[in-house]
Amino acid sequence: MKLYDYDLILSDVDGVLVREDVPIRENIEAIKKVMEKGKKVILISNNSGFSRILLSRQLSSYGLPIEPDSIVTSGLATAIYLKENMNIRSVFIVGEEGLVEEMRNHGFRIITEEDQKEIPDAVVLGLDRFVTYEKLSLAARFISNGSKFIVTNMDRLWPSKNGLKLGAGALANAIIFALKREPDFIAGKPNPWMIQVAMRLAKIGNLSKVVVIGDQLETDIKMGLTIGADTILVLTGISKREDVEKNQIKPKTIVNNLLELI
Repeated sequence: MKLYDYDLILSDVDGVLVREDVPIRENIEAIKKVMEKGKKVILISNNSGFSRILLSRQLSSYGLPIEPDSIVTSGLATAIYLKENMNIRSVFIVGEEGLVEEMRNHGFRIITEEDQKEIPDAVVLGLDRFVTYEKLSLAARFISNGSKFIVTNMDRLWPSKNGLKLGAGALANAIIFALKREPDFIAGKPNPWMIQVAMRLAKIGNLSKVVVIGDQLETDIKMGLTIGADTILVLTGISKREDVEKNQIKPKTIVNNLLELI
């Protein structure tokens, strides 16, 4: 199995290309090589906090020239889904600037903590490293009073340069537990909606030439398997070989880094 065998490469970001602001050089070099051969690469990240413009600049500074239009975050996928499939006009956001940016760019009115007398159509929750107890409680009150409960992704953890940190799923589960209520929609991996958005951008409809690369079995690899795509687990992030042995989710290939497939 070689990366050159595929027309479209869908790669995760956290744990594959970067750990927070630290580049994973071997994987970046591999992706750069396949791009130089004319292969289409789209990055798919559950991290809704990313601004696609800033992430593009960050990766370019590491030697990987990726345009913002070749990046799909769970924030973008959430905004597109809400716009196309739900009658949502106003949102209260638990999340970082990337999620706020996507919601604003898609025409949603942002309800702030100062506007709490108005019930938003939806609470949109993503990774928020700066969330407070009061903000999370306000989100729960909005949901209990009728707002839709939308979650960008249910990642339990994410790999930082200092080790594992709590993901958006950990924040969402606080509300799920407190209200005994499941989200109305979860946009991110393993939901194949992320791949549908990516394939729209790539204008590719044939899944036989698509490969999904990621560092987590329960998100990246599960999503790829759901749509019947080939999958690669790279051991630079969260999941390890021993996790594969005790998990029903099995990638097609496991590598220490992506240069092994060049």
